[in-house]
Amino acid sequence: MPAPASSARPTPTTPPPTGLDGRVATDGIGVELLLATSPPTVFDADSGVRGTLPGVPGGERVVSVLRVGHTPVVLTAPTCQQSGCAPAEVYVYLGLSPPRSLGKAVSAAPGADGTSVWLIREDGPDLCRLEHVALTGVSFGHGTVASCRTLVRVETSHGLLITVGGGTAETVDVLIDPATGRTVQQSPRILAAAGDRLVLGGLTDLTVFDLRSGARKPVALPVPQPNPYVLPSRDGSVAAVDFGTPSFAGTGTQTRDLWLLDLRDGTWQEAPSMPYSTENLKHSGLEWTEAGDLIVDDGVVAAWHPGEPAWRLGKAKLAAAQQAAGVATS
Repeated sequence: MPAPASSARPTPTTPPPTGLDGRVATDGIGVELLLATSPPTVFDADSGVRGTLPGVPGGERVVSVLRVGHTPVVLTAPTCQQSGCAPAEVYVYLGLSPPRSLGKAVSAAPGADGTSVWLIREDGPDLCRLEHVALTGVSFGHGTVASCRTLVRVETSHGLLITVGGGTAETVDVLIDPATGRTVQQSPRILAAAGDRLVLGGLTDLTVFDLRSGARKPVALPVPQPNPYVLPSRDGSVAAVDFGTPSFAGTGTQTRDLWLLDLRDGTWQEAPSMPYSTENLKHSGLEWTEAGDLIVDDGVVAAWHPGEPAWRLGKAKLAAAQQAAGVATS
């Protein structure tokens, strides 16, 4: 049963068991991920690696993937150790066809229509613009002037979520009207945007903010962790919240601790087998499927539908070189 919003689990004093507990699904879990390796890897949870993306650079690069509707998009850039890093090459994964290049961008975010992306393009030193581009490569106009330190995150029907001044004391999260630049809502920490709601971060709680009514619902944290990772489901009704830490109790032990937050009533539900120790916290990811399954790639690919008693595990193992955050390919 979901936990009431006010419940909180005591902080454990010893590391939790290692590895995600679950059962291997005899019929498979039917999940294929595009993993952010270099070059990106297409991984079938039941049969293993299907291949890497042709034409996408490999080697020592920084790679990230995002899902735009049903389509994976890859950003890949040379590694660098300081500011002034080169923009990333942006590719659209097209399944059996070669990936389509959308050119270079400093950052990218899914469009609300599921068929486009918002890009921060670099036109020169400290000169950038915000551009809206269809996954076909067609641009919706030349774009508007934007700070090169702007990180675009996701678009909803209420606006485009961006982070301004990332890495500085003036960092702020802002929901803007991308057509006019008007601020719809801003906060020091907007952890996620989902449909009509924003999830705002706080020191001891989260706040679910309803953009339609302006209502704010404070939600007490079930685990003392002021900056969890929040991933809304595709329909925006719930969010997976990871209270994991790369340093459990000041040690080198990494832990993952997944909960579900119902964005409508503010109740929590702890996922099975949580928390657990892992070696892949920094090199694994969370994803939602169209069917409403929560997916974790952590040594294996695991699926869990809220309400099920246990995780369903894919048959294939992830090698160390393949371990990376991924998005579903459909």
